[in-house]
Amino acid sequence: MKKILLIICTVILLSGCTIKENKLTIIEKPDKNINKTGSLDKWQFELTSQKNMIDKNKELLQKVDNNYLPLIVSPDYSTVFAMKNLNDLKYNEKNSKVIIGNMIQMIELFVLKPSTGLKKSLGKFPAIKNYQFDENGKQLAFIDGEDNVYIYNLENDTLQNVLTKYKYRNFNSISWSKDSKRLMFDSRMIFDIASKEFISIAVDSYTPFIKKQYNDETYIVEMKNNKYDNIVALYNFEEKSYTQIADGIYMDSDNLNILYTLDNSQGLQIVNLKTFESKEIENGPIYNANILKSTGEIIYTTINPHFEDDDRYLLVIINHETMKKKVQRMCTPTYYLSPTEEMVYFISNYGENEISYDLLNTCIHGSITSNDDADLSNIKSTVLRMFQLDYNFTGSYEEYEKEAKKIYANTEYPLPQEALSNKIIDYKRFNTPLPGNQKESYMPPTLILDSIMIKNNYASINIGRFFINSIELIKIENDWCIVGFSTHPESHEVKEVREMVQNHINAIIKGDSKNALSHWNDKEDDEFSSNNRKTVQNLMNIKDKISIEIGEVELWSMSDPHRAESPGSASEARVKIFVKQGDSISKYKITLSRRYQDNFSIVSWDIDPLSISQLF
Repeated sequence: MKKILLIICTVILLSGCTIKENKLTIIEKPDKNINKTGSLDKWQFELTSQKNMIDKNKELLQKVDNNYLPLIVSPDYSTVFAMKNLNDLKYNEKNSKVIIGNMIQMIELFVLKPSTGLKKSLGKFPAIKNYQFDENGKQLAFIDGEDNVYIYNLENDTLQNVLTKYKYRNFNSISWSKDSKRLMFDSRMIFDIASKEFISIAVDSYTPFIKKQYNDETYIVEMKNNKYDNIVALYNFEEKSYTQIADGIYMDSDNLNILYTLDNSQGLQIVNLKTFESKEIENGPIYNANILKSTGEIIYTTINPHFEDDDRYLLVIINHETMKKKVQRMCTPTYYLSPTEEMVYFISNYGENEISYDLLNTCIHGSITSNDDADLSNIKSTVLRMFQLDYNFTGSYEEYEKEAKKIYANTEYPLPQEALSNKIIDYKRFNTPLPGNQKESYMPPTLILDSIMIKNNYASINIGRFFINSIELIKIENDWCIVGFSTHPESHEVKEVREMVQNHINAIIKGDSKNALSHWNDKEDDEFSSNNRKTVQNLMNIKDKISIEIGEVELWSMSDPHRAESPGSASEARVKIFVKQGDSISKYKITLSRRYQDNFSIVSWDIDPLSISQLF
């Protein structure tokens, strides 16, 4: 329904508007007097580098005390925004739950004006995610690590909190409208500063938001195209025309090239503004990325595919022409590039750690005094390897089985759990670790432990925001292995389910037809009831020749693909049943439900037990 409404709004907006690929296009209602189109060669390309800007930053920052870490220099070179790292237990705890993703650290933010000697503290903030000056360079908008948005006015030296994080809203990037009245977040949410209200992007889908001034008439902007996709464009506000540069989300530019990602935090590309040739830099997750204005090199952080211990990230410096790389393993992907492009300041995983990278001498400075404890680090690594195997594996079944055994295991403790068997069954069924329609097109760039409980050699975690989020692990020798998905073995619900199923099995073995068949109305002649009664009756007919065992129990919320995040949210349970007759073993699945009542009740027997292992 939302998609239908969006299409209707877009069609209305586009009436009378013609979009031509590689042409400049008027984006308001047609008027014979103002409609203009033009080809790409009409642009006056600004091909000079920005070395002068870096030189001016160096000159200015020579006047700044070394106790401050400089972050931002205003466009008029009058003001420096700098920080000091602070240790905060709250953010240490938050970072300790990050499997992969950006870190947050408390900082004190300062405004420094070297010409007057002003040193003013703006207060303490969770580390800044993204910032942007408005077109006049008089207002700085920034997003802090808790998704609060602030605007600092350089003319009257005031700081305004314009937006406080609301519920699950997350912002990663920010840009300004030409009139400095609106902000856009992540190329998708438009915010009116005066009213402090969000505006439907469907209404404003063709409005450009400035990332950078390109020359006197032209700006690099982000906006939506006629297909409602994110694009980066060169935009002339006087003519109200644009040239599309790339499909994606802007990261940085040196006026020779534009760096962008295909999606939020994913797939790094560079496009040459003279030739419009685009090149892939990195196809994995991207956490931070910049073009060095002094050299043209690209610097970014991504996942370390061959991580060891806590070094789950890579800092990469690459010459995009030769593709020659310099790589440094890191324990955090989150950084600030100094305005002089001489240092990279990292937001560490723990506040007491200090990490910086010297770009001139290509070496690490700082000290690491705190790390995850061994169990927590190992559990994070196991979960990350699970995602890497699910999203990146392309080999044979034999190769998959070998890798799966490094991550998954079956166990009888404290109850039967069979993650290894389930994953291998799934691979045989789908010929891939996960069906293509049940995962994103790329590995998630952010994985966070919503909760973790470690008790001796057993651990239970929840990673949230995924259809499979509740995971059970056991420690085998020194390695943690995944043994169950939404199995919740120590929960009251699983105990209730197992007792109910055991009583049902006891009735079958005793030949107690009344109790064994009581779950299906004998007066109903429908196929469902008939099949269930037939399955149970057949087992009772051979009760003296068989034994029945209860296997793994999985809790589900609603139905496929929603596994139960917590025992309390479960509305369905699926129980593996093993029927042994001599050397023969038959497998079944019993499904129970409490969707319409407080307690579970048996719903069905299924002769296809494999459906219990499907990992949506």
